[in-house]
Amino acid sequence: MSQFSVFKFCCCMLMFGALSVPATRPLYAQAATTETGVVPHLHISLQPYRTRIEIACDPESRLDEYERRQLLSRLHQIIERSVGEKWLLHAPGPPQAETTVGIFENHWLPLCTSTGLLRLQPDQILARYPQQPFEKLFLIVVEPAGIGYRISGREFDYYSQRLSPLSENITYEKQFLAETTFDLLRDLFSSVVSIETVEGEQVTVSEQASQFLTPDPGVATLEINSFLLPFFRYLNRDREVKNIQMIPWTYLSIQEMNRKHATCSVTSGLRGILDGSRRRVEMLALAVQPRFQATELSLIPRGTSTQTYAGMKVQLSPLNPQEVRQLQIEAKKESEETKKPLREPDYVTGEFLTNRSGTIEIDADPQQPLIWLYIRSGNALVANVPYLPGIDSQISIQIPDDRIRLSVEGELAVLNGELIEAVAELSMKMSHIRKWAKSEEWTKVETGIRELESELSPRKIFQDKLNVIRVSAVEAAQAQNNRTAQARIASLCRETENRIDRFLSPTGIIDLKTEIQDLKLLSSPDRNR
Repeated sequence: MSQFSVFKFCCCMLMFGALSVPATRPLYAQAATTETGVVPHLHISLQPYRTRIEIACDPESRLDEYERRQLLSRLHQIIERSVGEKWLLHAPGPPQAETTVGIFENHWLPLCTSTGLLRLQPDQILARYPQQPFEKLFLIVVEPAGIGYRISGREFDYYSQRLSPLSENITYEKQFLAETTFDLLRDLFSSVVSIETVEGEQVTVSEQASQFLTPDPGVATLEINSFLLPFFRYLNRDREVKNIQMIPWTYLSIQEMNRKHATCSVTSGLRGILDGSRRRVEMLALAVQPRFQATELSLIPRGTSTQTYAGMKVQLSPLNPQEVRQLQIEAKKESEETKKPLREPDYVTGEFLTNRSGTIEIDADPQQPLIWLYIRSGNALVANVPYLPGIDSQISIQIPDDRIRLSVEGELAVLNGELIEAVAELSMKMSHIRKWAKSEEWTKVETGIRELESELSPRKIFQDKLNVIRVSAVEAAQAQNNRTAQARIASLCRETENRIDRFLSPTGIIDLKTEIQDLKLLSSPDRNR
């Protein structure tokens, strides 16, 4: 057969559909379906999210097999039209395809309700998918809600191995199940960024798949002022993840961004947590947003103590500790210049007292999402951390055991009371001696001075009592390895020690004797002549 005949034959076969040319796939899509799912030479901004969506239908939802297949197919079309290449999804496949990305019907959830989804733990997902062939896993449950349908969902992030809080949507039209499910997916999705450089309080990050523009600009994209929760992934020599550590009380806020990089500011209650180089450690961050109207905050003690922190003061402020300290310095300077009483800086926007269980409830504020919590025991500041109310339903803060300091304050209050009585008694005795000297009753004066000199030094007595309080309290704080309590005990005892030295100084009696001697000379007969 001639070459022309072969060409003519192929053209005819193509016209009648006997031959088909396979559609070419982008390089990233081919690479993303490899065993690891990651292309080493591609920047993270060029790697799409391998996404797996599983939908479980409650038997009471009255959806037959055809309607369930239609839901999967319709949802796939909506995602392609709205998210595009940013999410790597294959066409809906059979339920047994557990090693691929795509949209599938879930048959392994023991309870196909929002309650069952809420009970789900990350360990169950890790055991179900040991190879984790995805970066994002969305678990969706469809169940009846009156005459409509409740659609509940949670997101499992591969990098942080974190399950998102439960989110719910309700629709009253069966034909809108796919659209309602997609709205839920859009709310659940949390972007992942790689922390590339850290310079003080400025961080440069890159979002995964940021260079794939979505057909719908409001879907699966970060924005200015978005908040990120950083975490570390510790790797072994084979680059396998051995441990994941979420960084507490630390948030990144996006200030500037382009398609590849974003610049973030760091707000943290920890010093230099992101600074320094770490071997075999990946620094990533996960986008977070308030999903609850309020967060229940619990104060719990460090260590093995079982006490509850009732009656502790929790202050809310948009200012960080450095800004608060600057305001206090300015207020003190103003007081010294104007000779007016010290004005307390007005930086507190809310104040609460913990209940018997040591908890309070903090409302989420869209106008001021990130706040600082200043926790005080009496006037002592025991903790200050930033927080985003609404990202958790419940959260706890471990604070130092303050019972030692409170005990020291109580003992010092008693000691100060005794000090006041001792100073008053000493002043009364010295006043009587001066009165006798003015009346020239020198026998009584000499007897009174001898009694003052023969008595034990009140200063030495109070110093010994103070040392007993200080040593026992410091030993108790050292046993708990509580350096904060040690510093506060030293400060409190130093103030009392200065007070003892000031009011019970032995120079008082020496000055009194000099004063009596002068009066005696003035009243002597020889002086009058």
